[in-house]
Amino acid sequence: MPELPDNAYDQLLVSVFESKWRSGLKEITFTKDDLIDADARLGLRIKNLADVLYTYRSRRAFPAHIAEKGNWIIAAKGSGKYAFVKVTREALVEIPSTLKIFPIPYAVPEIVASNLADDEQGLLTIVRYNRLLDVFTGLACFHLQSHIRTHVKGHGQIEIDELYVGVDKDGRGYALPVEGKVAGESLGIDKAVGLTLFASAKFPNLICRPVAVLRQARDIIACVEFEPASDIAKVSVLDIRRYQLVREERKPLKP
Repeated sequence: MPELPDNAYDQLLVSVFESKWRSGLKEITFTKDDLIDADARLGLRIKNLADVLYTYRSRRAFPAHIAEKGNWIIAAKGSGKYAFVKVTREALVEIPSTLKIFPIPYAVPEIVASNLADDEQGLLTIVRYNRLLDVFTGLACFHLQSHIRTHVKGHGQIEIDELYVGVDKDGRGYALPVEGKVAGESLGIDKAVGLTLFASAKFPNLICRPVAVLRQARDIIACVEFEPASDIAKVSVLDIRRYQLVREERKPLKP
């Protein structure tokens, strides 16, 4: 089978967008079948069509032909259903390079640190051992579960990388669904909707505080807190902070 052209994903997305777009539309619905049909029509033979959607939600900016018509995100609308949604703000969260960096002592046990993978799981392990969520949110946070996959009516499948619960100084309880991003990945504002819908459905008696953690460099991690919102148009960023994990050099033990 011939290799895919470098711009195969762009071709597919533009084809679906153009077949549905009309001037003035702020939401353009499409389905998995639309992706399959466009793939066949263009002769691209993309095996993992779900990766096309993930790419433009987390890794790559929209093709110029779409971006010139405004800021768009891809939102889930149910099982196998999606929509290009036009938003008034940038679709991706930008972490200012001038943002102050706060030092945090590196607290990962040596045997864990020496065996950590340089991936999302490694990042989330570092966040857990260094209690970054406690520092960032001001809550006493407790890890509850990892890698949750569930279905929310009207939205479709939701994946949560980590789930914490927390308590504040007044004894109020919180649910903190967490999205993790490794270096090179982007954070879309649509992630806040999935995090909020999950917490609202599963933990209605807890206050929702959706959070994302992004690894910017080996020892620099950015934390982002969103306003809990089930409507993409109402999503806003409440706080962004950057932390640097400070490692102490361990001197060899004397015999």
